[in-house]
Amino acid sequence: MRVVKDCSVCVIGGAGFLGSHLVDYLIEERNCSVLVLDNLISGLKKHVHADAKFQWFDIRDDHHDLAKVLVDNKIKYLFNYAAEPYIPECFERPMHFFEINATAVLNVLNACQISSVEGVLQVSSAEIYGDMKGKITESDPIEAHSTYGVSKAAADGLVQVRWREGRVPGIAMRQFNCIGERETHDYVVPEIISQLSKSEKVQLGNNSFRDFQYAGDAVRMAVDLLEHGAFGEVYNMGSEEGIKIYDLAHLIGKLMGHSEINLITDDARKRPWEIWHLQSDNSKLYSVIKRRPEVSLEEALKRTIEYFKANGNKWDW
Repeated sequence: MRVVKDCSVCVIGGAGFLGSHLVDYLIEERNCSVLVLDNLISGLKKHVHADAKFQWFDIRDDHHDLAKVLVDNKIKYLFNYAAEPYIPECFERPMHFFEINATAVLNVLNACQISSVEGVLQVSSAEIYGDMKGKITESDPIEAHSTYGVSKAAADGLVQVRWREGRVPGIAMRQFNCIGERETHDYVVPEIISQLSKSEKVQLGNNSFRDFQYAGDAVRMAVDLLEHGAFGEVYNMGSEEGIKIYDLAHLIGKLMGHSEINLITDDARKRPWEIWHLQSDNSKLYSVIKRRPEVSLEEALKRTIEYFKANGNKWDW
């Protein structure tokens, strides 16, 4: 049995949104010694817990360099939250996205093999799925609608084959949308909050359906998955609920004190190949972990709005 507690853990991307939430949890509730590796492309040093050890590192570099870092720090478990996650940018920089989200994942897995890390959680994405109705299971077809999605699908495949080829102890977690404090990109929720902080008008693209999970819940469940999941497997992770983006905007408007909002459809904000419905089926995940999401969508939005306001009505980027 794997136990992620009272041990040395590496979080790649630990200065970012989800990664920093994970670092906090590992230190404050799991009593772990945490090494944060981050190249600070989108992460911020101020998000790193004061008790974590921080080292600037780019996982696109030689995997032998990463292996040495892991050995020197006696790393037992590793979480890879490093990614280029902001989908609109992948349309202009596809090679950059693939290098970080796919090729660099192979570097990480190879480094973990060399350094005998006992467990790796690779964060994937629901964006690997195509357009489907209802809840999505891991056996549903993969049909990514962006370079970002393709890169994450490739990372999934690498986790599965490197376990079978080289016994690299990895698990791929297909994360659905998350919200919460320390957002690092103006994707959906932060964008809506920013616009509604200035007026009752909000401009949005397509009215697609998304599954939103609170970041604090997501990272706790991720640790449980690394402890109890099967190596070489993939697992969905989401709230199993969801909301259409226009309804989300109205809810955020209400929480921000607007009696009503003026919602405008902006064609320039529409994705070239939209995925209209993303909603997780956590059945496979729940077959191996006991923890369930605790924070509701409304409460998660309140916490995100409060963070924005406490930060001077702006985001960290």
